[in-house]
Amino acid sequence: MILIKLFITFLKVGLFTIGSGYSMLVLAQRYVVDTYHWLTLQEFTDLVAISEITPGPIMINLATFVGTKTAGLKGAIFATLGLVAIPFIALYVIALNYTQFKDYPVIQNLLKVIRPMAIGFITVAILKLFKTSITDLQTALIAIIVIVLTVVFKVNPIFTVVGGIVLGLLVKL
Repeated sequence: MILIKLFITFLKVGLFTIGSGYSMLVLAQRYVVDTYHWLTLQEFTDLVAISEITPGPIMINLATFVGTKTAGLKGAIFATLGLVAIPFIALYVIALNYTQFKDYPVIQNLLKVIRPMAIGFITVAILKLFKTSITDLQTALIAIIVIVLTVVFKVNPIFTVVGGIVLGLLVKL
């Protein structure tokens, strides 16, 4: 039963979310933390951080982690397949017909609406993560440094992550 619940839960996350993996975080948190209590908010936040530094899309990583923690390897498979099923089908159909319909005014207007919606969902996810991640002056400084390095100095995020890990280990030693 848990495998079906994982599949359906992440199917809903994949179906009802528009935008990037970050916009999916809001709905995923609602199900994973608030509804089913598979993770605490702190565990969810930690998994988001881990998903950020591991290779692959954030939501696939998160679904895999939640599935594994909840029901082992089978849980990981069911959660991940649930997450990608609807977007895969939708993108396949869109890819088959995109060049034929991309210049239609209705498609252009739809994209104009979807883009700001995605920004809104991403902002909500950031605000929710902010509450559990920025807990003191040190964590606030880390966030500010990462933003400055990435936006102002255009440092590759990979170098920022590796540098942050090394610095964090040195500070804790």
